[in-house]
Amino acid sequence: MTASSSNRADDPLILTGGRVLVTGAPVEAAVVVRQGRIEEVTTHPPAGQVLDVGGRLIAPGLVDIHIHGAAGHSFEQAEDHDGVAAILHHLAGRGVTTVLASLASDELDTLAGTVRALHTYRDQPLPGAAELAGVHLEGPFLAPAQAGAHSPAVLCDPDPEAVARLAALSPAMITLAPERFGASSAVERFIAAGTVVAAGHSEAREDDLSAAQAAGLTHLTHLWSGQSALVREGPWRVPGLLESSLASTGLTAEVIADGKHLPPALLEIARRCLGDRLIVVSDATAGAGLPEGSRYALAEVVCEVRDGVGVVVGADAFGGSTTTLEAMLGYLHTELGWPVAELFAMGSTRPAQIAGLGERKGRIAAGYDADLVIVEEDLAPWATVVRGEVVRP
Repeated sequence: MTASSSNRADDPLILTGGRVLVTGAPVEAAVVVRQGRIEEVTTHPPAGQVLDVGGRLIAPGLVDIHIHGAAGHSFEQAEDHDGVAAILHHLAGRGVTTVLASLASDELDTLAGTVRALHTYRDQPLPGAAELAGVHLEGPFLAPAQAGAHSPAVLCDPDPEAVARLAALSPAMITLAPERFGASSAVERFIAAGTVVAAGHSEAREDDLSAAQAAGLTHLTHLWSGQSALVREGPWRVPGLLESSLASTGLTAEVIADGKHLPPALLEIARRCLGDRLIVVSDATAGAGLPEGSRYALAEVVCEVRDGVGVVVGADAFGGSTTTLEAMLGYLHTELGWPVAELFAMGSTRPAQIAGLGERKGRIAAGYDADLVIVEEDLAPWATVVRGEVVRP
């Protein structure tokens, strides 16, 4: 950072010398940041503290609404302040400025305690770190047959008492299986509590998804991963959750684009079917940033880093990803040729909207939080601005 002739503590931060990704194509402009918010995007910036980005692209900070951890730490260990701080600082250095801390299925008492502990970070964001904007409960109302890296022993129906208890915690999002007994009533209860409801880790058929959608479900958790597919009932073909998701209207959906969970052809199918309702999530775990062979846990399930992805030890299942969101966008851009503006819509603007944060996150516009990432041509982060504070990788 280089200072101009005016360099008082209350001077704005001026990001200049680059292109700014606003709506549509990037424009040559400067971004003026003051007191943690974007003041304006202009070609005539005022005096202030200048950060010359050297011709790079200034884009909205990334918003990851499905992430379990990183750098050897997990959000499940919410009482470990240093561990949670390590995750959030690790992500800020990689362009991720906002997250929903995702929790794998566990006993209700454990989940309740963890959510309460994580909400302290929501209410008091850490300086220079990604903002933990809420909690995503991935379970426990999931299907054992689609458990993946979730422990089948803790999966259960969404009975009214359990639903009331979790809804009272005000999670930002919950993933559940629409076919489980009581699911539609559970959807209604969570929606009333202000929680976004998603379908995932499920054996649902088309009618199950339709009923849940009528009750208020709006999102689909990681396409192809933990989703039932087409079945035959006699001569009849019955769509599973996967086909129903791809054919859906009005539902948003996510993909894990680490180059491991889904091959390019499936990513292209999702893009063509969902269009502007598709987002990218990392589903990253404590294994993100760890070397090959490292072991980590998702709740009580032991996983390890193998061939650049997380796998459940002793089982034929992925154990989340070990890739963070910025690298996934880089993969989609450099390997599949997806356009930059579309990728930042998938990795920032839309996830912010899905999580109910769209009025302050996910765009470069006056009044929005000053959450920005400055990227190279391959979308690798050069610097991040988190609520007005510059963070280097």
